[in-house]
Amino acid sequence: MIETRLLSTDELLRSLVDEVTEIRVRENAALQIVAELDRRGAASELGYRNLPQVLRHVVRWDLHVATRWIDTAALLTKDITPTGSELAPVLPLTAQAVAEGALSVEHVAAVAAVMKTVPAEHEATVVGYARTFEPRTVRTL
Repeated sequence: MIETRLLSTDELLRSLVDEVTEIRVRENAALQIVAELDRRGAASELGYRNLPQVLRHVVRWDLHVATRWIDTAALLTKDITPTGSELAPVLPLTAQAVAEGALSVEHVAAVAAVMKTVPAEHEATVVGYARTFEPRTVRTL
């Protein structure tokens, strides 16, 4: 545990950024697990109607939060076809930024919303905005 009272304001802010980045890296790991559960059809295997119901029970998420995580995971993870070949993530540059801990789940939602309205070649620009600004501003820009 960091003795925060002994740190300068700049050190506190750097520490906060480091902690949030680590949280985002861990969220990415959780998203990978959610994607694999979805790919495997875990809900059916466990006797649930759907994966949001599983996540509601297991991690106590509201259904809308569970659905958002499932949707986000689908955008960021690779899928494997029945022939064994991998497909690229829907938003590969976004997936890379999330894996680095640069973007939150909320950022991914903002990038995905914007990418529905612009050509795929603009993903780098949109991800650049997401690396710099909060999700609401990303949508606006």
